Amino acid sequence: MTDSRAAAGTPAQGQPAPAPAPAPAPATATAPELYPQYCFHLSPTINKWCHLRAADIVALSSHPGFQGQDLYFHLNHPIKWVRVCGIVVAIDVYGDPASRRGQVQVVTIDDSSGQTVECVIPLPPPPAAAAAAAAAAAPVVRHVGQQGQQQYREPQPQQPARSLPLIDSEIDIGHTLDIKGSLRTFRDQRQIKVEKIVHLKTTEQEVAFWERVVQLRREVLDKPWKLEEKVVRRLRREAMGVDSERDLKKREREKQKEEMRRERKRRRRLEEETKRLCEERKAEEMEMEMEGEAKRMRRLEEERKRRLEEERKVVAATPDSLAKTQAQLVIPTRTKRNITGLERKTVSRAPPIPPRPKEPTGLERKTRSVSNDRVIPVTGKYAALGL
Repeated sequence: MTDSRAAAGTPAQGQPAPAPAPAPAPATATAPELYPQYCFHLSPTINKWCHLRAADIVALSSHPGFQGQDLYFHLNHPIKWVRVCGIVVAIDVYGDPASRRGQVQVVTIDDSSGQTVECVIPLPPPPAAAAAAAAAAAPVVRHVGQQGQQQYREPQPQQPARSLPLIDSEIDIGHTLDIKGSLRTFRDQRQIKVEKIVHLKTTEQEVAFWERVVQLRREVLDKPWKLEEKVVRRLRREAMGVDSERDLKKREREKQKEEMRRERKRRRRLEEETKRLCEERKAEEMEMEMEGEAKRMRRLEEERKRRLEEERKVVAATPDSLAKTQAQLVIPTRTKRNITGLERKTVSRAPPIPPRPKEPTGLERKTRSVSNDRVIPVTGKYAALGL
């Protein structure tokens, strides 16, 4: 094992100092209730990245009932995943430098909270060591004699492959890092198993991180985590697999409601689909009707043209007199005039009504009738009379 330690000095002059540490939580007369592990999925901190200081990580407590699970507590809040921000003050490398088998890099972070925290980074093996390990793990076959006897060498057990953290660039002393990882204890000292590392380039990023630290402490960590008694009982029954009759009935009702909701949703979907199909069918029928009407009009127009063509052929084949007679019988088609509404209106006058004859009443004035007949004497001298 090699131990190469590099100590870092104080931050450079002019570098912005981290935000002031939040006030510690007020001491309570009685310790908060620590809930069983089957209640942890309701905790606001168990499956989240908790923004903490190095002093907060060192102050986390552990309980005998959760040893070996890398679970730690602040009051009664279970914490497993943390996120810290600080300056790199030391870099240590442990392991076999030749093969890098199990070699790790330990980065010490100082966030000016009064404590430092070590972050463990597993290093990848070199390509030559990886190839040698693969060759050692492969079975070896050796032929003995002419009978083709084979002798196998059993592959050696290998350690499982380690997942490497995500690191955006090289790490050096004096860099400001934002580190995510899980908590663990090594020789009674808190460590962070690194999952991701990001370099912070500006002061605004550090200030935003410290604001998240203060917000988490003010909204979550300063107050104990509380659950209602009925919720704890229900979770206990679920964990033990014992359900009361009331819970069974409630679940049955919820199941029926869910089935009814699904049935209504399915019916609504079927109605919408039926309505859409009806609309499409109506549109298709209207389109077919329009196409049929157009076809009928085209057929009539073709029939009329055909008849005109036949008449022209008949006129061309008959003598002149018959042609003239048939030509006179051909009635020219009247062109349809467009009605604009500005035409002069003609008033049709009815024929005059004949006067009604008067009926005689007997009181009419009597007039003497004068005869116009000429009396011609019988004299025989008709020449004098001009006859």
